[in-house]
Amino acid sequence: MFYLNLNNLEFMACHGVQDEEKTTPQKFIIDIKIETDTIIKAALTDKLEDCLDYVNVFELVRTIMMDEQYALLETLASQISNRIIQLDSSCISVETKVTKANPPIAGFTGMVSCDYLAFGSEGNEQN
Repeated sequence: MFYLNLNNLEFMACHGVQDEEKTTPQKFIIDIKIETDTIIKAALTDKLEDCLDYVNVFELVRTIMMDEQYALLETLASQISNRIIQLDSSCISVETKVTKANPPIAGFTGMVSCDYLAFGSEGNEQN
């Protein structure tokens, strides 16, 4: 299997349940692992048109993070995975990890994340 990975994509965005989270940008870190069947052909031809263009993937993720708003990390992760699947038919599966760097939890000093795995038309979506 071959994967295209986009790691440590950082966004200051407003997603969350609490009113403050909906209005005050917080740091989110996105990691994406895309299984695609285009990698072998692209490796041989060295042509952009033969691969899944990660610029398009990034632009989609940026739109979701910056122009949309979700209460839950689970919804955010599923939106990213499922919409990348829809972006390009070469996607076999997409795993997205959404991390909230500083969740508003009293006394909590870690990060919170959610992983979501979606499958293209050849597979089944995992919830």
